[in-house]
Amino acid sequence: MLATIGLIIAITLLVIMIIKGIDMITATVITASIILVTSGLNFKEGLLTTFSGGAGAFVASWFLILGLGGVFGQLVLETGLATKIAKTLTEKLGTKMVGLVILICTFFITLLGINGYIMVFVLYPIADNLLRQNNMDRRVLPFLLLGGGASANGFAYSLDICNVLPSNYLGTSLGSAPLLSFIFTGILAVCYFIYFNYAQKQSHKNHTQEELLAMYKDNSSTINNEELPGIFISVLPFVLVLGSVVITSGWGTSPSIMFSLVFGILLIICTQSKHIKNMKSSIKTGSSSGLNSMLTVAAVMGLSKVLSASPAFQNLQQAVLAMNMPAYLKAFFGTTVLTGLTGSAISGETIFMESFGQAFVDMGVNIQALHRIVTESALILNKLPNSSVAILTMSICGCSLKESYKHIILGTIIPAFAAGFIIALLATAGVVF
Repeated sequence: MLATIGLIIAITLLVIMIIKGIDMITATVITASIILVTSGLNFKEGLLTTFSGGAGAFVASWFLILGLGGVFGQLVLETGLATKIAKTLTEKLGTKMVGLVILICTFFITLLGINGYIMVFVLYPIADNLLRQNNMDRRVLPFLLLGGGASANGFAYSLDICNVLPSNYLGTSLGSAPLLSFIFTGILAVCYFIYFNYAQKQSHKNHTQEELLAMYKDNSSTINNEELPGIFISVLPFVLVLGSVVITSGWGTSPSIMFSLVFGILLIICTQSKHIKNMKSSIKTGSSSGLNSMLTVAAVMGLSKVLSASPAFQNLQQAVLAMNMPAYLKAFFGTTVLTGLTGSAISGETIFMESFGQAFVDMGVNIQALHRIVTESALILNKLPNSSVAILTMSICGCSLKESYKHIILGTIIPAFAAGFIIALLATAGVVF
């Protein structure tokens, strides 16, 4: 009983600390400490071995990948590649398609493995500028970035860590069960576009143009048109990096991703050197950004290890396995719940695969479909108020939880739940491709 109460208190306190702006490393250490004490586990061993071991294992596996991803993202930001693509799409599609433009840009940035912490810095100024130019309500910014990212996090062949993790446990490829991936992303993208237009329509009913423009707190802007590169050269690095991942997928996940990111970085340096003001500073800033995000995620991974050791959490795991429903639906609900508890898609996936992965394989499920369902299910409740990515995104966008979180719920969380449930049902019916 004490362990269960302690777990509830710890998770509640974690949510409060994140909302209050306490850094994730401090918040996870405090949360882990409460769980260790109330569960009767060895406190010293729990922090120095279980917590630190989980965080250290993540750092060892992702150090180079996230460092390179940070450099790639920084170069994309400084050279204006994504800005050029966004502006070109807006000119071609029209201002009514601003939501679609941001979705496309966010989708492809995420697809290339630029994690959510970095993606926010790359795309926020672009999205903010596009909304301002079209007199739109900027309070939807966090939803636009998080929703667009969710459509690509688990997409087939995505370099995003959410799509990579199951491969490490199941030996599957990044392109596992592509049809299920297309269906999930299709549902999410349609809901994203519809909700964005609905939210803007409601805002224009309730606010004057002056009130909408007053929501923009500064006069920051993106790179001037004259300084932007051409559209072909802007698209080229994204296309070639993604193509490189597909071609080198047989090398193994980590080597393929690292090679592709290095290739992309060198390509940008060779073609955009005149737009890079200080190469040394760009690389340092980018790698620091990627590695800082790595430490934040590593802390969450450490907490997930402590959670796994808690008796109350082990009881929850048994309850998941005991659910009277088909295997794919168990995987869907199990991953969704674990992600919601930890506030992290990565932690939810990791705990599920370590705790249940082999048990599901022993059931005879199609591992390609399991890979896809676990990946997509982790994208449903990873945007709760205990999510560092969600809080960071709202902070960078200058939006409060009160004014922006409803858009995240209505435009991303609910559609993602529906999409995940549908692909789990399809897999149960035999659609596993």
